[in-house]
Amino acid sequence: MKTILYIILSLFIIACKGQEKEYLDFKLPVSPVVDTIKVENKKIIFTLTEFLKTKNESIISNEYWLESDFEKFQYPFADIYNIENGNKSKNYYKPTLMELIEIDSTQKLLKIGFVGHNKETDESIIRAIYNLIAVKSNNGKWYLRQAIEHITHNWIVQNENSITYLFPPEKSINQNEIKKQANDIKNICTFFNCEPIKITYYSCLNPKQVFEVKGFDYLPNMYFSQTGGMADFGDIVYSGNNSEFYTHEIVHVYTKKLYPKINRLLDEGLATYIGGSGLHDYEWHRAKMARYLKNAKINLGEHLMPYERLYIDGETPIPYMIGALICERTIRIYGKKKLFELFKSGNDIVNILEEIGLTKENLTNEITEELKLTTTPYMQ
Repeated sequence: MKTILYIILSLFIIACKGQEKEYLDFKLPVSPVVDTIKVENKKIIFTLTEFLKTKNESIISNEYWLESDFEKFQYPFADIYNIENGNKSKNYYKPTLMELIEIDSTQKLLKIGFVGHNKETDESIIRAIYNLIAVKSNNGKWYLRQAIEHITHNWIVQNENSITYLFPPEKSINQNEIKKQANDIKNICTFFNCEPIKITYYSCLNPKQVFEVKGFDYLPNMYFSQTGGMADFGDIVYSGNNSEFYTHEIVHVYTKKLYPKINRLLDEGLATYIGGSGLHDYEWHRAKMARYLKNAKINLGEHLMPYERLYIDGETPIPYMIGALICERTIRIYGKKKLFELFKSGNDIVNILEEIGLTKENLTNEITEELKLTTTPYMQ
């Protein structure tokens, strides 16, 4: 799931050179269940239409989106940025306003479906159903914002040092995990020599609920995995593991803030080194990787894309472990300072490997040898 969520989040970095005239001139289809006679509904439909026309022009601003959302979430509509584009054509998945539901006199819930139609086969496919909130300003204009606060308005809130936890009402809260997470954050701050970052942590029951909290009623990806989560911009962690302990994603919050140019392989590697991956800690994955390399014929130098779906027994992500062992080896041989220099450099992985005596050709052997040694603790 982490891979899928990252792909969704990463849509915003795709360069957009403007939308096709066909899309810019579109008239938003509206379901007949929506009352289009009401004056305020007409205003909301206009705002939504103009937003959909312009949203792919910029991920950092939009005149039809509430400005405070950019301050809080940084990229508040990243999940639907360029969502219209299919594999074969732009603007394949056309938006439709499916429902407009009144919350109160100044807030309406909008449900938008993105549906593609293949004229050759006469088949239709739905990509997503997404929720937004339309909010009325003091000047009478309507703006859009994320639906997350509405979706979680009845969730339980608990503050623990630097983390604000939010729990669905039906969840059993694990206080021992909360204390364990607080201890890990102390170690992370010591490791980075930094102050704690204030984090909002949505503790969801499963990945499906993570997607729902983020605004999706439907997305095929929400049914792909039973575990997972993500660290999002705005210092937010979404856990789909029914757990209050998710150090892997907490590490990502710190690297986003401290080392924004960090190489992705090293970023996932460090998070795995410190916080493990999925339901297991680093030592568990390390032992599995060591056993795997004894018999597998694999060139690790060919698997440096961090989000390649390559696993040992469906549990241990090989690219993450490559990154973790590179981090561990760097600390053991060169020290933590050198590792931070690599994070800061923004170099591609090949250049990074060269700085620490590694190449694509010798990587398998060097990592195999590293696995024969006792684990080097990141907190040494």
